[in-house]
Amino acid sequence: MKLKTVLDILEVNSIIIEEIGMKKSIYLSLFYILTFCFPLINSNIYAQSDWSVDVRLTYFWGDSDGPRAACNGDTVHLVWREHYWINSNLHEEVFYKRSTDAGVTWSDSVRLTTEDTISSASPKVAVWENNVHVIWNERGNCYYALCYRKSTDGGETWGLVDTLRKHLEGGWGASWLAVSSINVYVVFIREDSRMIFMKSTDNGSNWSSQIEVGSGSANPRIDVFTLNDSCLVTCASYFSSAVEVLFYKSTDAGVTWSDSQCVSHYDSISSQRHAVDTDDSGGVHVVWYDYKYSPYPWTGDIFYRSSRDSGTTWELIDSLTVAHRAFYSDILAQGNNLHLVWMDDRHDFDHNFEIYYRMSTDLGQTWAPEVRLTNAPNWSSSPSLACDGRYLHLFWSDAREDTINTIGEIYYKRKDLLVPISEEHESSHSSQFSVEVWPNPFTADIYLRITGGRYGKDNAGQKSIVNVKLYDISGKEVISHIIKERTKGISVDTKDPPCGVYFLCIETESESIMKKVVKVK
Repeated sequence: MKLKTVLDILEVNSIIIEEIGMKKSIYLSLFYILTFCFPLINSNIYAQSDWSVDVRLTYFWGDSDGPRAACNGDTVHLVWREHYWINSNLHEEVFYKRSTDAGVTWSDSVRLTTEDTISSASPKVAVWENNVHVIWNERGNCYYALCYRKSTDGGETWGLVDTLRKHLEGGWGASWLAVSSINVYVVFIREDSRMIFMKSTDNGSNWSSQIEVGSGSANPRIDVFTLNDSCLVTCASYFSSAVEVLFYKSTDAGVTWSDSQCVSHYDSISSQRHAVDTDDSGGVHVVWYDYKYSPYPWTGDIFYRSSRDSGTTWELIDSLTVAHRAFYSDILAQGNNLHLVWMDDRHDFDHNFEIYYRMSTDLGQTWAPEVRLTNAPNWSSSPSLACDGRYLHLFWSDAREDTINTIGEIYYKRKDLLVPISEEHESSHSSQFSVEVWPNPFTADIYLRITGGRYGKDNAGQKSIVNVKLYDISGKEVISHIIKERTKGISVDTKDPPCGVYFLCIETESESIMKKVVKVK
Protein backbone atom coordinates (compact mmCIF):
# COMPACT_ATOMS: atom_id res chain seq x y z
CA MET A 1 0.00 0.00 0.00
CA LYS A 2 1.41 3.41 -0.94
CA LEU A 3 2.10 5.89 1.82
CA LYS A 4 -0.09 8.51 0.16
CA THR A 5 -3.03 6.08 0.05
CA VAL A 6 -2.67 5.28 3.74
CA LEU A 7 -2.45 8.93 4.68
CA ASP A 8 -5.44 9.76 2.51
CA ILE A 9 -7.52 7.07 4.18
CA LEU A 10 -6.72 8.44 7.62
CA GLU A 11 -7.16 12.02 6.42
CA VAL A 12 -3.76 13.01 7.81
CA ASN A 13 -3.32 16.50 6.44
CA SER A 14 -1.24 19.64 6.91
CA ILE A 15 1.97 17.97 8.09
CA ILE A 16 4.43 20.77 8.75
CA ILE A 17 7.76 19.23 7.86
CA GLU A 18 9.71 21.93 9.68
CA GLU A 19 8.13 20.92 12.99
CA ILE A 20 9.48 17.37 13.21
CA GLY A 21 11.49 16.75 10.05
CA MET A 22 10.47 15.02 6.85
CA LYS A 23 11.93 11.59 7.43
CA LYS A 24 10.92 11.35 11.08
CA SER A 25 7.41 12.49 10.28
CA ILE A 26 6.92 10.03 7.45
CA TYR A 27 8.52 7.04 9.18
CA LEU A 28 6.69 7.58 12.45
CA SER A 29 3.39 8.09 10.66
CA LEU A 30 3.78 4.98 8.54
CA PHE A 31 4.94 2.88 11.51
CA TYR A 32 2.03 3.96 13.65
CA ILE A 33 -0.57 3.56 10.91
CA LEU A 34 0.52 0.08 9.87
CA THR A 35 1.11 -1.14 13.43
CA PHE A 36 -1.84 0.26 15.32
CA CYS A 37 -4.39 1.69 12.89
CA PHE A 38 -4.63 -0.87 10.09
CA PRO A 39 -7.69 -2.60 11.61
CA LEU A 40 -9.39 0.79 11.74
CA ILE A 41 -8.60 1.47 8.08
CA ASN A 42 -10.48 -1.68 7.10
CA SER A 43 -13.46 -0.49 9.12
CA ASN A 44 -13.82 2.70 7.04
CA ILE A 45 -13.95 5.01 10.05
CA TYR A 46 -16.70 7.59 9.80
CA ALA A 47 -17.58 9.81 12.75
CA GLN A 48 -19.19 13.11 13.67
CA SER A 49 -18.40 15.60 16.39
CA ASP A 50 -20.54 13.92 19.04
CA TRP A 51 -20.61 10.36 17.66
CA SER A 52 -17.89 7.78 18.08
CA VAL A 53 -16.33 5.92 15.17
CA ASP A 54 -17.83 2.74 13.70
CA VAL A 55 -16.95 -0.39 15.68
CA ARG A 56 -17.39 -3.93 14.36
CA LEU A 57 -18.89 -6.26 17.00
CA THR A 58 -19.28 -9.62 15.21
CA TYR A 59 -16.82 -11.82 13.33
CA PHE A 60 -18.90 -14.83 12.27
CA TRP A 61 -18.54 -16.62 8.95
CA GLY A 62 -22.12 -15.80 8.11
CA ASP A 63 -24.73 -13.08 7.96
CA SER A 64 -25.43 -11.08 11.15
CA ASP A 65 -28.58 -8.96 11.22
CA GLY A 66 -31.57 -7.74 13.22
CA PRO A 67 -29.70 -6.16 16.17
CA ARG A 68 -31.73 -5.09 19.19
CA ALA A 69 -30.37 -3.64 22.43
CA ALA A 70 -31.45 -2.45 25.89
CA CYS A 71 -29.57 -0.60 28.64
CA ASN A 72 -29.34 -0.69 32.41
CA GLY A 73 -26.98 2.11 33.36
CA ASP A 74 -23.59 1.50 31.75
CA THR A 75 -24.50 -2.09 30.87
CA VAL A 76 -25.72 -2.55 27.31
CA HIS A 77 -27.36 -5.83 26.27
CA LEU A 78 -27.36 -6.75 22.58
CA VAL A 79 -29.10 -9.59 20.71
CA TRP A 80 -29.08 -10.41 17.01
CA ARG A 81 -29.61 -13.23 14.49
CA GLU A 82 -26.74 -15.20 12.98
CA HIS A 83 -27.22 -16.96 9.64
CA TYR A 84 -24.40 -19.43 8.89
CA TRP A 85 -23.48 -22.86 7.51
CA ILE A 86 -21.98 -25.88 9.32
CA ASN A 87 -21.24 -29.03 7.30
CA SER A 88 -23.66 -27.98 4.56
CA ASN A 89 -26.39 -27.34 7.16
CA LEU A 90 -27.89 -23.89 7.35
CA HIS A 91 -28.30 -22.45 10.86
CA GLU A 92 -30.21 -19.42 12.07
CA GLU A 93 -29.53 -18.78 15.75
CA VAL A 94 -29.91 -15.96 18.27
CA PHE A 95 -26.76 -14.56 19.90
CA TYR A 96 -26.10 -12.19 22.78
CA LYS A 97 -23.26 -10.01 24.03
CA ARG A 98 -22.98 -7.17 26.50
CA SER A 99 -20.86 -4.20 27.45
CA THR A 100 -20.51 -3.16 31.09
CA ASP A 101 -18.72 0.11 30.34
CA ALA A 102 -21.26 1.86 28.09
CA GLY A 103 -19.98 0.35 24.86
CA VAL A 104 -16.22 0.78 25.23
CA THR A 105 -15.51 -2.96 25.48
CA TRP A 106 -17.69 -5.97 24.71
CA SER A 107 -17.96 -9.53 25.96
CA ASP A 108 -17.67 -12.62 23.80
CA SER A 109 -20.76 -13.67 21.87
CA VAL A 110 -23.10 -16.17 23.57
CA ARG A 111 -25.55 -18.34 21.64
CA LEU A 112 -28.99 -18.29 23.33
CA THR A 113 -30.67 -20.85 21.08
CA THR A 114 -30.04 -24.52 20.34
CA GLU A 115 -27.83 -25.06 17.30
CA ASP A 116 -30.15 -27.15 15.14
CA THR A 117 -32.09 -27.01 11.89
CA ILE A 118 -34.90 -24.96 13.49
CA SER A 119 -34.73 -21.34 12.38
CA SER A 120 -34.43 -18.88 15.30
CA ALA A 121 -34.86 -15.26 14.25
CA SER A 122 -36.12 -11.76 15.10
CA PRO A 123 -34.83 -11.53 18.69
CA LYS A 124 -36.02 -8.73 21.00
CA VAL A 125 -34.56 -7.74 24.37
CA ALA A 126 -35.78 -5.75 27.36
CA VAL A 127 -34.05 -5.12 30.69
CA TRP A 128 -34.98 -3.99 34.19
CA GLU A 129 -32.07 -3.74 36.61
CA ASN A 130 -30.26 -7.12 36.43
CA ASN A 131 -33.16 -8.94 34.77
CA VAL A 132 -32.65 -9.40 31.02
CA HIS A 133 -35.56 -10.74 28.96
CA VAL A 134 -35.24 -12.05 25.40
CA ILE A 135 -37.85 -13.41 22.99
CA TRP A 136 -37.50 -14.76 19.46
CA ASN A 137 -39.46 -16.67 16.82
CA GLU A 138 -38.73 -20.24 15.78
CA ARG A 139 -39.76 -21.90 12.55
CA GLY A 140 -39.19 -25.44 11.34
CA ASN A 141 -40.99 -28.15 9.38
CA CYS A 142 -44.67 -27.42 10.16
CA TYR A 143 -43.53 -25.81 13.40
CA TYR A 144 -43.85 -22.21 14.63
CA ALA A 145 -43.12 -21.02 18.14
CA LEU A 146 -42.56 -17.93 20.28
CA CYS A 147 -39.68 -18.57 22.69
CA TYR A 148 -38.46 -16.75 25.79
CA ARG A 149 -35.29 -16.82 27.88
CA LYS A 150 -34.08 -14.66 30.76
CA SER A 151 -31.06 -13.83 32.87
CA THR A 152 -31.39 -12.62 36.45
CA ASP A 153 -27.74 -11.65 36.91
CA GLY A 154 -27.27 -9.08 34.18
CA GLY A 155 -26.45 -11.52 31.39
CA GLU A 156 -23.82 -13.59 33.25
CA THR A 157 -25.90 -16.77 33.12
CA TRP A 158 -29.15 -17.74 31.41
CA GLY A 159 -32.15 -19.84 32.39
CA LEU A 160 -33.84 -22.49 30.30
CA VAL A 161 -35.73 -21.69 27.11
CA ASP A 162 -39.48 -21.32 27.64
CA THR A 163 -41.88 -21.81 24.72
CA LEU A 164 -44.65 -19.25 25.20
CA ARG A 165 -46.65 -20.39 22.22
CA LYS A 166 -46.40 -23.21 19.70
CA HIS A 167 -48.63 -23.78 16.70
CA LEU A 168 -48.62 -25.97 13.65
CA GLU A 169 -50.13 -23.63 11.11
CA GLY A 170 -48.17 -21.05 9.12
CA GLY A 171 -48.12 -17.44 10.25
CA TRP A 172 -46.11 -14.28 10.51
CA GLY A 173 -44.89 -15.02 14.00
CA ALA A 174 -43.62 -11.45 14.56
CA SER A 175 -43.38 -10.40 18.22
CA TRP A 176 -42.25 -7.68 20.64
CA LEU A 177 -41.80 -7.24 24.39
CA ALA A 178 -41.60 -4.56 27.09
CA VAL A 179 -40.74 -4.71 30.78
CA SER A 180 -41.49 -2.65 33.89
CA SER A 181 -40.14 -3.91 37.21
CA ILE A 182 -41.21 -7.59 37.50
CA ASN A 183 -43.92 -7.20 34.86
CA VAL A 184 -43.09 -8.49 31.38
CA TYR A 185 -45.39 -7.81 28.43
CA VAL A 186 -45.40 -9.59 25.05
CA VAL A 187 -47.40 -9.14 21.85
CA PHE A 188 -47.27 -11.35 18.76
CA ILE A 189 -49.15 -11.88 15.52
CA ARG A 190 -51.24 -15.01 15.31
CA GLU A 191 -51.62 -16.96 12.06
CA ASP A 192 -55.14 -15.55 11.53
CA SER A 193 -53.80 -11.93 11.46
CA ARG A 194 -54.82 -11.14 15.01
CA MET A 195 -52.51 -9.46 17.53
CA ILE A 196 -52.24 -11.35 20.84
CA PHE A 197 -51.08 -10.08 24.24
CA MET A 198 -49.51 -12.05 27.11
CA LYS A 199 -47.96 -10.91 30.37
CA SER A 200 -46.01 -12.15 33.35
CA THR A 201 -46.29 -10.48 36.74
CA ASP A 202 -43.49 -12.49 38.36
CA ASN A 203 -40.45 -11.63 36.23
CA GLY A 204 -41.16 -14.14 33.48
CA SER A 205 -41.66 -17.25 35.62
CA ASN A 206 -45.35 -17.66 34.79
CA TRP A 207 -47.44 -16.29 31.96
CA SER A 208 -51.07 -15.28 31.52
CA SER A 209 -53.45 -16.73 29.00
CA GLN A 210 -53.61 -15.14 25.57
CA ILE A 211 -55.66 -11.94 25.20
CA GLU A 212 -56.71 -10.78 21.76
CA VAL A 213 -55.91 -7.11 21.13
CA GLY A 214 -57.25 -6.67 17.59
CA SER A 215 -56.24 -6.86 13.95
CA GLY A 216 -52.57 -7.12 13.15
CA SER A 217 -50.75 -8.64 10.24
CA ALA A 218 -47.11 -7.75 10.90
CA ASN A 219 -44.58 -5.74 12.87
CA PRO A 220 -46.21 -5.55 16.33
CA ARG A 221 -44.83 -3.13 18.94
CA ILE A 222 -45.61 -2.69 22.64
CA ASP A 223 -44.50 -0.10 25.19
CA VAL A 224 -45.43 0.89 28.73
CA PHE A 225 -45.75 4.39 30.17
CA THR A 226 -43.05 4.98 32.78
CA LEU A 227 -45.33 6.83 35.18
CA ASN A 228 -48.29 4.47 34.88
CA ASP A 229 -47.55 0.78 34.64
CA SER A 230 -51.22 -0.02 34.07
CA CYS A 231 -51.22 1.84 30.75
CA LEU A 232 -49.88 0.02 27.71
CA VAL A 233 -49.77 0.99 24.05
CA THR A 234 -49.21 -1.20 21.05
CA CYS A 235 -49.13 -0.80 17.29
CA ALA A 236 -49.29 -3.24 14.42
CA SER A 237 -49.42 -3.08 10.66
CA TYR A 238 -52.62 -4.40 9.14
CA PHE A 239 -53.35 -5.29 5.52
CA SER A 240 -56.58 -3.83 4.24
CA SER A 241 -56.50 -2.09 0.87
CA ALA A 242 -52.91 -1.30 1.83
CA VAL A 243 -50.71 -1.65 4.91
CA GLU A 244 -51.58 0.86 7.63
CA VAL A 245 -50.34 1.47 11.18
CA LEU A 246 -52.96 0.79 13.86
CA PHE A 247 -52.81 1.95 17.47
CA TYR A 248 -54.32 0.24 20.54
CA LYS A 249 -54.29 1.21 24.20
CA SER A 250 -54.94 -0.52 27.52
CA THR A 251 -55.39 1.25 30.87
CA ASP A 252 -55.73 -1.92 32.96
CA ALA A 253 -52.41 -3.66 32.29
CA GLY A 254 -53.67 -5.43 29.19
CA VAL A 255 -56.93 -6.94 30.46
CA THR A 256 -58.97 -4.91 27.98
CA TRP A 257 -57.96 -2.95 24.91
CA SER A 258 -59.36 0.04 23.06
CA ASP A 259 -60.60 -0.04 19.50
CA SER A 260 -57.94 0.58 16.89
CA GLN A 261 -56.99 4.01 15.61
CA CYS A 262 -55.31 4.43 12.23
CA VAL A 263 -52.18 6.46 12.88
CA SER A 264 -50.82 6.50 9.33
CA HIS A 265 -52.36 7.94 6.17
CA TYR A 266 -55.39 5.82 5.32
CA ASP A 267 -55.01 5.54 1.56
CA SER A 268 -54.00 3.10 -1.16
CA ILE A 269 -50.25 3.50 -0.47
CA SER A 270 -48.78 1.28 2.21
CA SER A 271 -47.31 2.67 5.45
CA GLN A 272 -44.74 0.15 6.61
CA ARG A 273 -41.89 -0.74 9.00
CA HIS A 274 -43.16 1.42 11.85
CA ALA A 275 -41.50 1.96 15.22
CA VAL A 276 -42.98 3.40 18.43
CA ASP A 277 -41.76 4.78 21.74
CA THR A 278 -43.33 6.60 24.71
CA ASP A 279 -41.93 9.50 26.72
CA ASP A 280 -42.08 10.27 30.44
CA SER A 281 -44.88 12.83 30.04
CA GLY A 282 -47.33 10.37 28.46
CA GLY A 283 -46.53 11.05 24.84
CA VAL A 284 -46.56 8.43 22.08
CA HIS A 285 -44.25 8.75 19.09
CA VAL A 286 -44.68 6.67 15.94
CA VAL A 287 -42.59 6.63 12.73
CA TRP A 288 -42.94 4.63 9.52
CA TYR A 289 -41.92 4.79 5.88
CA ASP A 290 -44.36 5.55 3.07
CA TYR A 291 -43.65 5.90 -0.64
CA LYS A 292 -46.70 7.96 -1.62
CA TYR A 293 -44.53 10.97 -2.57
CA SER A 294 -41.69 8.89 -3.96
CA PRO A 295 -40.92 8.28 -7.65
CA TYR A 296 -39.21 5.05 -6.66
CA PRO A 297 -41.04 1.72 -6.37
CA TRP A 298 -40.10 0.60 -2.86
CA THR A 299 -38.37 3.40 -0.93
CA GLY A 300 -39.98 6.58 0.29
CA ASP A 301 -39.89 8.98 3.22
CA ILE A 302 -40.00 8.65 7.00
CA PHE A 303 -43.27 9.94 8.44
CA TYR A 304 -43.86 10.87 12.07
CA ARG A 305 -46.92 11.31 14.24
CA SER A 306 -47.28 11.96 17.95
CA SER A 307 -49.89 12.05 20.67
CA ARG A 308 -49.33 14.28 23.70
CA ASP A 309 -52.12 12.71 25.77
CA SER A 310 -51.33 8.99 25.78
CA GLY A 311 -53.01 8.29 22.48
CA THR A 312 -56.35 10.05 23.03
CA THR A 313 -55.74 12.65 20.32
CA TRP A 314 -53.10 12.81 17.61
CA GLU A 315 -51.21 15.66 15.99
CA LEU A 316 -50.81 16.09 12.24
CA ILE A 317 -48.54 13.73 10.34
CA ASP A 318 -45.09 15.17 9.60
CA SER A 319 -42.63 14.05 6.90
CA LEU A 320 -39.07 13.97 8.25
CA THR A 321 -37.19 13.15 5.02
CA VAL A 322 -37.33 14.52 1.49
CA ALA A 323 -34.90 12.40 -0.55
CA HIS A 324 -37.51 9.63 -1.11
CA ARG A 325 -34.93 6.89 -0.51
CA ALA A 326 -35.66 6.04 3.15
CA PHE A 327 -36.76 2.59 4.19
CA TYR A 328 -36.34 1.23 7.74
CA SER A 329 -36.33 3.41 10.88
CA ASP A 330 -36.20 3.34 14.67
CA ILE A 331 -37.17 6.02 17.20
CA LEU A 332 -36.24 6.48 20.85
CA ALA A 333 -37.54 8.97 23.43
CA GLN A 334 -35.13 10.14 26.13
CA GLY A 335 -36.18 13.02 28.41
CA ASN A 336 -37.31 15.82 26.12
CA ASN A 337 -35.32 14.40 23.22
CA LEU A 338 -36.35 12.19 20.34
CA HIS A 339 -33.74 10.29 18.37
CA LEU A 340 -34.55 8.96 14.90
CA VAL A 341 -32.39 6.75 12.68
CA TRP A 342 -33.16 5.22 9.30
CA MET A 343 -31.49 3.50 6.35
CA ASP A 344 -31.27 5.60 3.21
CA ASP A 345 -30.41 4.67 -0.39
CA ARG A 346 -29.75 8.13 -1.84
CA HIS A 347 -26.02 7.66 -2.52
CA ASP A 348 -25.98 4.61 -4.82
CA PHE A 349 -29.50 3.50 -5.67
CA ASP A 350 -30.21 -0.12 -4.70
CA HIS A 351 -26.56 -0.79 -3.86
CA ASN A 352 -25.47 1.28 -0.88
CA PHE A 353 -27.83 2.05 1.98
CA GLU A 354 -26.40 4.32 4.67
CA ILE A 355 -27.62 5.20 8.19
CA TYR A 356 -29.00 8.70 8.77
CA TYR A 357 -30.01 10.46 12.00
CA ARG A 358 -32.22 13.33 13.18
CA MET A 359 -32.78 14.65 16.67
CA SER A 360 -35.56 16.67 18.29
CA THR A 361 -35.00 18.44 21.62
CA ASP A 362 -38.69 19.28 22.14
CA LEU A 363 -40.33 15.88 21.73
CA GLY A 364 -40.94 16.13 18.01
CA GLN A 365 -42.24 19.67 17.64
CA THR A 366 -39.08 20.73 15.77
CA TRP A 367 -36.23 18.70 14.32
CA ALA A 368 -32.53 19.38 13.78
CA PRO A 369 -31.06 18.78 10.30
CA GLU A 370 -30.34 15.22 9.23
CA VAL A 371 -26.85 13.77 9.73
CA ARG A 372 -25.27 10.95 7.76
CA LEU A 373 -23.75 8.45 10.21
CA THR A 374 -22.12 5.83 7.94
CA ASN A 375 -20.02 5.97 4.81
CA ALA A 376 -19.06 2.50 3.59
CA PRO A 377 -19.60 0.25 0.56
CA ASN A 378 -22.68 -2.01 0.38
CA TRP A 379 -25.63 -1.95 2.71
CA SER A 380 -25.74 -0.42 6.18
CA SER A 381 -29.17 -1.59 7.32
CA SER A 382 -31.62 -2.33 10.14
CA PRO A 383 -30.58 0.45 12.57
CA SER A 384 -31.60 0.05 16.21
CA LEU A 385 -31.28 2.44 19.17
CA ALA A 386 -30.81 2.06 22.92
CA CYS A 387 -30.07 4.69 25.57
CA ASP A 388 -28.67 4.76 29.11
CA GLY A 389 -29.16 8.50 29.69
CA ARG A 390 -25.53 9.49 29.02
CA TYR A 391 -24.99 7.75 25.69
CA LEU A 392 -27.22 6.97 22.74
CA HIS A 393 -26.20 3.57 21.35
CA LEU A 394 -26.70 2.71 17.68
CA PHE A 395 -26.44 -0.79 16.20
CA TRP A 396 -26.85 -1.89 12.61
CA SER A 397 -26.01 -4.65 10.13
CA ASP A 398 -23.22 -3.69 7.76
CA ALA A 399 -21.88 -5.48 4.66
CA ARG A 400 -18.77 -3.35 4.15
CA GLU A 401 -16.38 -6.22 4.91
CA ASP A 402 -17.74 -8.51 2.18
CA THR A 403 -17.92 -6.65 -1.12
CA ILE A 404 -18.70 -9.83 -3.09
CA ASN A 405 -21.46 -11.57 -1.15
CA THR A 406 -22.62 -8.49 0.83
CA ILE A 407 -22.78 -10.56 4.02
CA GLY A 408 -23.42 -8.36 7.04
CA GLU A 409 -21.80 -7.98 10.44
CA ILE A 410 -23.11 -6.06 13.45
CA TYR A 411 -21.60 -2.60 13.81
CA TYR A 412 -21.90 -0.07 16.61
CA LYS A 413 -21.34 3.57 17.45
CA ARG A 414 -22.54 5.86 20.22
CA LYS A 415 -23.46 9.49 20.68
CA ASP A 416 -22.41 11.38 23.79
CA LEU A 417 -25.57 13.17 24.88
CA LEU A 418 -23.61 15.50 27.18
CA VAL A 419 -21.38 16.89 24.42
CA PRO A 420 -22.73 20.39 23.71
CA ILE A 421 -22.45 20.01 19.94
CA SER A 422 -25.65 19.56 18.01
CA GLU A 423 -26.31 18.80 14.38
CA GLU A 424 -27.71 22.26 13.81
CA HIS A 425 -24.25 23.67 14.59
CA GLU A 426 -22.42 21.78 11.88
CA SER A 427 -20.59 24.03 9.46
CA SER A 428 -22.32 24.56 6.13
CA HIS A 429 -20.68 24.13 2.74
CA SER A 430 -20.88 27.88 2.11
CA SER A 431 -19.21 28.83 5.40
CA GLN A 432 -15.87 30.68 5.49
CA PHE A 433 -15.06 29.03 8.83
CA SER A 434 -11.88 26.97 8.52
CA VAL A 435 -9.24 25.47 10.80
CA GLU A 436 -5.66 24.49 10.07
CA VAL A 437 -4.11 21.89 12.37
CA TRP A 438 -0.38 21.10 12.55
CA PRO A 439 1.67 19.03 12.99
CA ASN A 440 -0.39 15.95 12.17
CA PRO A 441 0.76 13.35 13.22
CA PHE A 442 1.75 15.17 16.42
CA THR A 443 3.87 14.33 19.45
CA ALA A 444 2.93 16.89 22.12
CA ASP A 445 1.27 20.22 21.33
CA ILE A 446 -1.18 20.82 18.49
CA TYR A 447 -1.28 24.23 16.84
CA LEU A 448 -4.45 25.71 15.36
CA ARG A 449 -5.08 28.56 12.96
CA ILE A 450 -8.77 29.54 12.86
CA THR A 451 -10.15 31.79 10.14
CA GLY A 452 -13.68 33.04 9.60
CA GLY A 453 -16.64 31.95 11.68
CA ARG A 454 -18.53 33.84 14.36
CA TYR A 455 -17.14 33.43 17.84
CA GLY A 456 -19.42 32.82 20.81
CA LYS A 457 -19.68 34.55 24.21
CA ASP A 458 -18.63 33.44 27.65
CA ASN A 459 -21.07 33.15 30.55
CA ALA A 460 -20.80 36.87 31.22
CA GLY A 461 -21.57 37.63 27.59
CA GLN A 462 -18.38 39.62 27.13
CA LYS A 463 -15.55 37.76 25.43
CA SER A 464 -15.28 35.85 22.20
CA ILE A 465 -14.66 32.14 22.75
CA VAL A 466 -14.01 28.99 20.77
CA ASN A 467 -14.36 25.54 22.36
CA VAL A 468 -11.71 22.99 21.42
CA LYS A 469 -12.31 19.38 22.47
CA LEU A 470 -10.32 16.22 21.81
CA TYR A 471 -12.11 12.85 21.74
CA ASP A 472 -10.65 9.36 21.60
CA ILE A 473 -11.98 6.73 19.19
CA SER A 474 -14.62 5.57 21.73
CA GLY A 475 -16.08 9.08 21.86
CA LYS A 476 -14.68 9.92 25.31
CA GLU A 477 -13.62 13.53 25.82
CA VAL A 478 -9.95 13.66 26.86
CA ILE A 479 -9.13 17.38 26.49
CA SER A 480 -11.27 20.52 26.69
CA HIS A 481 -9.73 23.91 25.88
CA ILE A 482 -11.39 27.35 25.66
CA ILE A 483 -9.96 30.04 23.39
CA LYS A 484 -11.01 33.53 24.50
CA GLU A 485 -9.13 35.70 22.02
CA ARG A 486 -8.50 35.58 18.30
CA THR A 487 -4.83 34.96 17.59
CA LYS A 488 -2.84 33.88 14.54
CA GLY A 489 -1.63 30.68 16.18
CA ILE A 490 -3.20 28.74 19.05
CA SER A 491 -1.38 26.07 21.02
CA VAL A 492 -3.25 23.17 22.66
CA ASP A 493 -1.34 21.02 25.15
CA THR A 494 -1.86 17.36 24.17
CA LYS A 495 1.11 15.70 25.86
CA ASP A 496 -0.97 13.69 28.36
CA PRO A 497 -3.14 11.44 26.10
CA PRO A 498 -1.43 8.24 24.91
CA CYS A 499 -0.56 7.58 21.28
CA GLY A 500 -3.60 6.88 19.14
CA VAL A 501 -6.24 8.23 16.77
CA TYR A 502 -8.25 11.19 18.04
CA PHE A 503 -10.91 13.59 16.81
CA LEU A 504 -10.41 17.29 17.36
CA CYS A 505 -13.63 19.33 17.44
CA ILE A 506 -13.47 23.13 17.13
CA GLU A 507 -16.78 24.86 17.89
CA THR A 508 -17.83 28.50 17.60
CA GLU A 509 -21.22 29.98 18.41
CA SER A 510 -22.79 28.79 15.17
CA GLU A 511 -20.48 26.23 13.58
CA SER A 512 -18.22 23.30 14.32
CA ILE A 513 -15.45 21.50 12.47
CA MET A 514 -13.95 18.13 13.29
CA LYS A 515 -10.45 16.99 12.33
CA LYS A 516 -8.95 13.54 12.65
CA VAL A 517 -5.48 13.64 14.23
CA VAL A 518 -2.91 11.00 15.12
CA LYS A 519 -0.53 11.10 18.10
CA VAL A 520 2.84 9.34 17.80
CA LYS A 521 5.82 9.07 20.13
